[in-house]
Amino acid sequence: MYTDAELKDGAEPVDADKCTEMRCAVELGYTLHAISELFEFKEKTVQQHLHNDCKHY
Repeated sequence: MYTDAELKDGAEPVDADKCTEMRCAVELGYTLHAISELFEFKEKTVQQHLHNDCKHY
C-alpha cells in the first residue's frame, strides 16, 4: 500500500521490502546510482528512501 504523499510527490512508489533492500545495499557499499540501476528506480526515489523521507522507517 502506498501513501497519498508517495503517489503525489513525484517519486515512484516503493514498498517496504524494496526500501529495506535499498538500505542494505547502501550498507554493503553500493552507490546511489548503482542502487537506482539495480532496483530500476529514479535516483530521486532512491534518495528519498535512503534519507528517511519515507514512512517505512
